[in-house]
Amino acid sequence: MNDDTHIDWATPAERRDAVYGAGATPAERGLAAGTGIVGTALVLGWAFWGLGVEWQWWQWLLAGVIGFDVLGGVVANSLNSAKRSHFGPPPSDPSLGERLVRRPVLFAAVHVQPWIVALAYAPALWWWGALWHVGVLAAVVIVVTVPLYLRRPTAAALVVLAVLGGTMLEAPDGWSWLPVALAVKLVLAHAVREEPYRPLPAGDR
Repeated sequence: MNDDTHIDWATPAERRDAVYGAGATPAERGLAAGTGIVGTALVLGWAFWGLGVEWQWWQWLLAGVIGFDVLGGVVANSLNSAKRSHFGPPPSDPSLGERLVRRPVLFAAVHVQPWIVALAYAPALWWWGALWHVGVLAAVVIVVTVPLYLRRPTAAALVVLAVLGGTMLEAPDGWSWLPVALAVKLVLAHAVREEPYRPLPAGDR
């Protein structure tokens, strides 16, 4: 372990945040937001120039919102500040968002983006939305029910299956990336308990 970090489960009272976790540093927030912005720009650019999709303006807007939420959420859920808020001692008066992120199965269940994408971009592929919503939810259930020491490798194994399925199965044009990113966000980044490494105060370094 680096000398400038330590494991800290104590949740700070200030700067509570259901997305980034209580006490998230500017670097942590910037990494998550930056990934969401750059990742969304890449998938939208690929859809426009690489695939030549002909979406309506509202479909482009919706794709931007979903892209930022899912791609940025992969990093946000893996932040050490988020891990502490998700698995550490709960605050005495948690908000609705703080209660939701502490329940991985429920948190995964409300991520209905595959349904939204299937119905908004390719209604004939409605089964794709159902498959990936239920599949990712089932993967989260598996992860939280296995012994703690097996959760991270189990999550990794399930994400590998999502990568293979996302590559092999037909998807709405421009959305083949979504199942994999959603699986990483919810199965590997969110559902797995990790020790919250935090930077030491400047005076303790």
